[in-house]
Amino acid sequence: MELARSLHACGSPAYELDWEMEQVAASLGHEASFFSTPTALFVTFGGSETRLLRVYPSDTDLGRYAALFELQRAIQDEQVGVAEAWDRLALINEMGDGYGPAIQIAAQGGVAACISVLVGGDGTVVLAAGVIGLIVGIVVAWMNHQRHQAHLINLVAGFVASSIACGVQAFVGPGNFEVASLSALILLVPGLHLTISINELATQNWASGSARFAGAMTTLLTIVFGVSMGYGLVQAFRPVPPSLPLHSPDIFASALVLVPIGLCVAVTFRTRYRDIPWLLASTLVGYGALRLAGTTFGPFASVGIASFVAGVTSHFASNRLGIPTAVMLLPALLLLVPGSLGFSGLSQIMVQEDLPRGIRLTVTMMLTAVSIVAGLLLTDVVVSPSDKPSPEED
Repeated sequence: MELARSLHACGSPAYELDWEMEQVAASLGHEASFFSTPTALFVTFGGSETRLLRVYPSDTDLGRYAALFELQRAIQDEQVGVAEAWDRLALINEMGDGYGPAIQIAAQGGVAACISVLVGGDGTVVLAAGVIGLIVGIVVAWMNHQRHQAHLINLVAGFVASSIACGVQAFVGPGNFEVASLSALILLVPGLHLTISINELATQNWASGSARFAGAMTTLLTIVFGVSMGYGLVQAFRPVPPSLPLHSPDIFASALVLVPIGLCVAVTFRTRYRDIPWLLASTLVGYGALRLAGTTFGPFASVGIASFVAGVTSHFASNRLGIPTAVMLLPALLLLVPGSLGFSGLSQIMVQEDLPRGIRLTVTMMLTAVSIVAGLLLTDVVVSPSDKPSPEED
């Protein structure tokens, strides 16, 4: 039960957690059934005794998740006894993040600047996005230290990012406050949670999938509401001029920022130092597959192909290197997830009051998420169909 709680805290989705923990229980000589949601974990032993654990959603921690993965495999292979496994679990849960607050703040600014390059921002937008990302990183770190609730942090971060971006555009010079704000907030936008929720629904984990989807949309709405407040504040003092159009992203510049993005994502996901090379490799593979497929196929097919390639690569690395598939899969998906589309769609509705375009972008977000999930489901069929559980309704 404590191992399940720890894996849940690291961001393990329901379709992996329930199956894996039932295998662990069987290797310890117990018949157990696990049922997880984002806020609760039910465990039934022997078909009679049922226990409930109250759990809370948290940020992805790939370093701790990899250590728990190794412990889980050691238990299943009967390499450790229960007493030793308990001691190792306690040590894993006491692990630090491995990266100090200053490095995490710098990673927030680095990701913001690099993402603005990927979407075609000019020098002014890239500089503004990087500076705003650093400020948002400081605000988020301070509010986390003060133990404020996540939705309040998202609201304040959206307000701060939008206020500064709109202020620069209104008082300093032309730019694109939407891209600057989005780039600075990209690590808070729940695109990855949205994709996981669609995957859980696709694998018939109805309770966990619907709850995670509702949580992701609530987070997105909270961020966009903060952005709308920031825009309204600046607009009250001076009209915000129209944003400059984006340029087509340069492929050479995009290739240059992939490694910095991977390093910043490694910090954000608290990846172990020895796993960083594999994380960087997955970032290059995922984005490379997306650009290569885009030369022949449409946008949705390209995203599905890229997620399939990322899934196959992560499974292959997991089997050969003994690391969790998440170490390589999540960073690759981060460049594919549709959170930015959802952010843009809702901001068009709430900030620009452009309902048709906002609805179109929101629908595109959902279709992109479905494309990613289709690639991941195809991965499960191709890679190791015999190792996957047959889905059961919640």
